[in-house]
Amino acid sequence: MGEDVTKKSMKTPRKEIARAVKYMQDYKSQKEVMNMEYKKFNNQYVIRIDKGEEICAKLKEDIVEQVKNIALKENIKLAYLTGIGAAGKVTAGVFDTKEKVFKGHTWEGDLEIVSIGGNINTMNGETYTHFHISVADESGNVYGGHLTEAVISGTGELVLTEIEGTVDRKFDEEIGLNLFEF
Repeated sequence: MGEDVTKKSMKTPRKEIARAVKYMQDYKSQKEVMNMEYKKFNNQYVIRIDKGEEICAKLKEDIVEQVKNIALKENIKLAYLTGIGAAGKVTAGVFDTKEKVFKGHTWEGDLEIVSIGGNINTMNGETYTHFHISVADESGNVYGGHLTEAVISGTGELVLTEIEGTVDRKFDEEIGLNLFEF
């Protein structure tokens, strides 16, 4: 019995490594296919995010990360974001002011992005994003909150408007949030 366990545990790491390698290969080819495009008009950027891409994400490029990448590439220090689209998965939350933590919810299915709104600015000189989202399901129920993740199921259409200047953020101990600092 001990021998079988040892053999299993010896096989598991190889299988896990093989699975991880395959995942990374699939991820790399999926990322190469992902297509987020944007065009600049004066101080505005019109952005299209395609099916399968995320607004906010851990591994894949998501809407939050993609917008942040545009801000970094274009050296945007202050801007606001608006948008609409369709998502298959959205995670958003509400800040619990007593516990000082975000409490998130995830919704999956055919979701219409009623609106995305938020801003880009800096905190300690680094690009900082803060977005909220509202989505509706096919029954007309609307959900939303502080955006953590949104995977596009159709398209995401965003407009990022750059504002001349900078506004930094600073953590407020009493409130528990990163607030504008003028």
